[in-house]
Amino acid sequence: MLTETEYLVAWLVYVFAAFGVVATVWRTLSLLNFVVLKKVVVAVLFALLLTPWTVSVGEPRLAPALFVGVFDATLQKGAENVAMYRALFPLSVSLMVVVLLLTAEHLLNKKHR
Repeated sequence: MLTETEYLVAWLVYVFAAFGVVATVWRTLSLLNFVVLKKVVVAVLFALLLTPWTVSVGEPRLAPALFVGVFDATLQKGAENVAMYRALFPLSVSLMVVVLLLTAEHLLNKKHR
């Protein structure tokens, strides 16, 4: 088990790595001159990589929801166990928020042109 300091350092390293991945994708898509695609891909990456969720039921610590779902899907035994779907709710909510924000941004930009 991680101490509080190790837990915070792990999150800090993870957030910096996620920003590195997003910056790399942003730069790659900027070279290809895909403006709308760049916004959508970067927003979806942020939502997928940075949405937190509890590690297990009753556990106060958080982990990235994407990885919680993957680990629950691969490590949980038994057909009746649907633990992998625990992380699906926060991921779907964050993706819906991203889509709504992108749509609002697109409509506002279209209105002001």
